[in-house]
Amino acid sequence: MKNYPTINRSILLVKPKQAFYDWSNSLFPTLTPTKAARIKDHNSYLLEDELFLDDPESELKNYWKPIFLQELYGQCTNEAKFPEISWNLFNQWFDYYQSSVVTDLTDAPLYTEHYE
Repeated sequence: MKNYPTINRSILLVKPKQAFYDWSNSLFPTLTPTKAARIKDHNSYLLEDELFLDDPESELKNYWKPIFLQELYGQCTNEAKFPEISWNLFNQWFDYYQSSVVTDLTDAPLYTEHYE
């Protein structure tokens, strides 16, 4: 068996709930409403290595706000339309799943892209 390399990151997959899409749908009433059950592609975030979610609020304290904002920007770039974010609202609007092992199954080199 080939030994594939792992990278020194954990992953947090964020899956928006219908309440998140209800907010987004209210911003764009002329568009077809988005239903959470139809969405199959979700955002993942690389976090520090070996981050375990034994105490999500404590362990995600440095990450949940930027993740929340990134998810909001994915729907609308007008910050005036954003809700007041909180840990409680994050949990109402998102499910999240953590993985502490990230295995690279490709031979392609890793690279980063910076968007502005």
